[in-house]
Amino acid sequence: MRRLVPFLSILGAAVALADVALANPRRPSPTAVPEIDASTGLLAVAAVLAALAFAWELRRRRSA
Repeated sequence: MRRLVPFLSILGAAVALADVALANPRRPSPTAVPEIDASTGLLAVAAVLAALAFAWELRRRRSA
């Protein structure tokens, strides 16, 4: 079961990418995206680390 879930997620991603590639064979036009500066990136990393620390602490307290 542990090997099945990653395999199915990779398979799903491959099917989704193939579907996008086959739906529009021509090269898509570029779109404008917002830039992420270093401070915004650090804030995002800090938020992810805080969520991981919170989850780790909850798991630690439940097992104690």
